[in-house]
Amino acid sequence: MFKRTYANVMSTLAVFLVVAGGSAFAASTITANSIKSKAVVDNSLKSKDLKDDKAVAGVDVIDASLTGDDVADDSLTGTDVDESTLAQVPQASNASTLNGKTAAGFLSSSVYKAESAVGPGTQLGDGTFVMDVTCDPGDVLLSGGPANIRDTSTMLESFPSPGGTNSWTARINKNGQTDNFSVVALCIDQ
Repeated sequence: MFKRTYANVMSTLAVFLVVAGGSAFAASTITANSIKSKAVVDNSLKSKDLKDDKAVAGVDVIDASLTGDDVADDSLTGTDVDESTLAQVPQASNASTLNGKTAAGFLSSSVYKAESAVGPGTQLGDGTFVMDVTCDPGDVLLSGGPANIRDTSTMLESFPSPGGTNSWTARINKNGQTDNFSVVALCIDQ
């Protein structure tokens, strides 16, 4: 039979405490840094499992342990990136050029004036006269206009020539007078 001795009572009480309160005892013995990552099932921790439901901060992560797979797509901004760590854009897709031309290539170092010969121009059916001038092939037209017009003539139109990108046309009315004029264009040497 069971004899009630101090030793038997204490051993029974110890068994009862271990069975009933063992998890409470174990939880109270967990201390900071006592659980290692290998003890945690992958992808099982959530914010609510962390102290005060806070997210993991930089101090919680081992340096250089995160990879691109650990960061949500499109979640980083410019302030999250140390620009000095970025490599230069490869030449094939160089960000400092457009269509292979540098900024200076679009407005090359020289702008020149192209001017037609001074003459009467071509008479149109309405009695007005037209003349044009063209930049060198491949060069870019900046602006233009008529020149050497007498004060008795009226300038009617001055515009980039239709159907082209590097010539200028001007149309004048000589008002019944004789007038030889020219057309000037400012061009970018490409």
